[in-house]
Amino acid sequence: MQSLSTYDESGVASWYGRDFHRKSTANGEIYDMHALSAAHKTLPMPTLVRVTNLENGRSVIVRVNDRGPFVKDRLIDLSYAAAKELGYDNKGTARVRVQTLDAPTDSPAPPAATPVTPPAAPAPLLIAAPSIPAPLPERAATSGHIYVQLGAFSSQANADQLRQSLLTLYPNTALYPKQLVNQTLYRVRIGPFEQMQQIEQTVISLQHSGFDKAIVVIE
Repeated sequence: MQSLSTYDESGVASWYGRDFHRKSTANGEIYDMHALSAAHKTLPMPTLVRVTNLENGRSVIVRVNDRGPFVKDRLIDLSYAAAKELGYDNKGTARVRVQTLDAPTDSPAPPAATPVTPPAAPAPLLIAAPSIPAPLPERAATSGHIYVQLGAFSSQANADQLRQSLLTLYPNTALYPKQLVNQTLYRVRIGPFEQMQQIEQTVISLQHSGFDKAIVVIE
């Protein structure tokens, strides 16, 4: 594809790992089997897509930075880490659904041209969004709040140390606590984002800065 359009296809996903680890991908990057990435035959690079395992319902968002798979009946080739997240790393292939993040979901969403009216008492976590202006020509991201997550810590001090180190370049970095049964996890996230191009640019910038384990999450 010369440019990205809405993509929503189902098919067989495979994965590739150690034999290609640290080798060059089709767009010149270095393949990391432990990062969330993918190879696709036609999608522009880089593109973020949501991949859902139709056999167990698990989803992951990956970054397309390579070409493949070179097998006739395969739709997408995921990194080892992505296949593990989807739960098929031990059996090689799975039937999946691949969607660009602006593809329609199974639940109704408001039209893109209709502004969503904010609630009367907005949650404090949403205040960070205006720190990255969104040019009108860009594609809108899917419904829900989209973040780039750098890590999750049991120590609030360690999480805050990472947050402080990111604030200069990413002023909308914040801690998002999550209460578990026996502990609280402090998640370091940048966002929320409203435009796809912002997410892609942020992930690429973080990878160039050494944060190759950054993941995209939707809540």
